Amino acid sequence: MRRILVVLALLCTLLIQPNQASAQNPVAVNVEGPGALPPGQTATYYVNITGGPAEVNGTYSVKWWIEAGDTVGASPLAGTPGSQSSSTNNSFLVNVTVPTHEGDVDLIFEATSGNTTTNTTVKRTLVVHVLSPLVLTAAFANNGGAAAVNTTVNFYVDGNFVGFKVIGNINPGERGTAALNWIPVGLGPGQHTVRAEADINHDGKIEESVGEVTASEIFYKTGGEPPAGYLGVLAIVIGLVGIIILLAYRRRAKNR
Repeated sequence: MRRILVVLALLCTLLIQPNQASAQNPVAVNVEGPGALPPGQTATYYVNITGGPAEVNGTYSVKWWIEAGDTVGASPLAGTPGSQSSSTNNSFLVNVTVPTHEGDVDLIFEATSGNTTTNTTVKRTLVVHVLSPLVLTAAFANNGGAAAVNTTVNFYVDGNFVGFKVIGNINPGERGTAALNWIPVGLGPGQHTVRAEADINHDGKIEESVGEVTASEIFYKTGGEPPAGYLGVLAIVIGLVGIIILLAYRRRAKNR
């Protein structure tokens, strides 16, 4: 009887092991971080690895590096990739520095899920656009009798929201400026429109009755780098609070 029980136990073990392997989730890697950066910029990316042998008493690890035709200023590179690993955590924060010139680069992530008997590795490639930023500015002069506090300035290019800035306080008779660095990914040659909206009461609506306004300006991109002479300025008087808005589209001074 004891011998029969031992044989049955061995058979059960053999049957259970394939089932455990088949129940293992496939290795997957998710990467979150900026898809566009200024030349030479350092950014942090969030990497999450799931599945594979590390699900049960194993280790997750990640290596990462940049590949490009010209990698001057970039880090890390394929020869000396960055690396992190953990037996208690499957999420990592990694730093990357893009090249000091414009162009697309490949950011490679090699994620491994392993234990004492086996390892599974998958790769993920993220294309990062390296472009010099443009500066969208909206300058406000308060000609009214009350301070404008925490004015939200929303910026749009060709109708698409590209970011916002908040001007903390503009006292009567003073001037405040909102400046947004915007990376023009996919901005093709031709005519474009930049628009700024001043939301004074922070309700997400532009209401002339409370002194809010929308200001816009047309600009042109000729193909490669935009010429210095295509900058435009628009002046509009905003109603009740007596603020004047000047909207400009310009390249950062050091890039002119």
